[in-house]
Amino acid sequence: MADEENWTPQYINEIVGTFILIFFGDGSVVVSILTEAYGLFGVAILWGFAVMFGVYWAGGVSQAHINPAVTLGFAVWGDFPWRRVPGYIASQLLGAFLAAATLWFTWQGWYQAFHQANGISPGDPGSSITGMTLWTFFPNPAFAGVVVGDASSLTEVANLVSFEQAFFSEVVITAILVGVIFALADAENEMAPSATPGLFAFLVGLLVAALVQYEAPISMAALNPARDLGPRIFGYLVGYGNIAFPGPRGGWWLPTVSTIVGGIIGGGIYEYLTHRYIDETSDEEPREPGEGPREAVEEATE
Repeated sequence: MADEENWTPQYINEIVGTFILIFFGDGSVVVSILTEAYGLFGVAILWGFAVMFGVYWAGGVSQAHINPAVTLGFAVWGDFPWRRVPGYIASQLLGAFLAAATLWFTWQGWYQAFHQANGISPGDPGSSITGMTLWTFFPNPAFAGVVVGDASSLTEVANLVSFEQAFFSEVVITAILVGVIFALADAENEMAPSATPGLFAFLVGLLVAALVQYEAPISMAALNPARDLGPRIFGYLVGYGNIAFPGPRGGWWLPTVSTIVGGIIGGGIYEYLTHRYIDETSDEEPREPGEGPREAVEEATE
């Protein structure tokens, strides 16, 4: 896309796509915690739907990155213009923030009832059990046995997942996510659904559902800096205080940094180990990483 062209529609659709992602994804956690309507499997499936619907909505205009880790992955290893990265990331953060605000407003009565029943307020020790409906913790408070209102329980459950373990695990799952997105978006990959573009969103949603199902007890499967940081900022503003920043263990930065690192690593692994060798059986020389078409994702950048 030429410099003089208007990128506002792309930014707007990143806001909308990310809003849909967080509205349905975090919404599933809201329902699970506040009503106990369903467990991890239901949450994982709804996260998969959230990704799918967000990509279907925004994909035709912005290519639906809806995740700073994906945007940075395509900027580092693909042709996505670096000058557009700040706008995409800001849009994704705003979409996530607005979705968290919408959920908080809609479910306010349920939040208040839960807090009153347990004798806590947002920001109190143990209020991570409702904070987790909007942003992430490691380990997952619902699985780790955090006792509402008991600060000592936070120290006890911390032994289940260290900083190093949480960081490493988020790097691994985000690398898998972004690497598979690269594979699915590679028009030269015969296994990619290039003939049926609509299948891309379904397959990415299925992958996210699987990753959430696996990772949720460890770090709540952030997978996306905007998914954590946007709602975390909102949580701080509505009174969660230290539970949001710096977090119970001072690890507010971990979901953002680990997922960015993981996204860049995942894209690089696909480029170096797979994409460049797709034409190996032909007479052509293997491509250098980053070379070759990416029509499914980068059409808007040309």
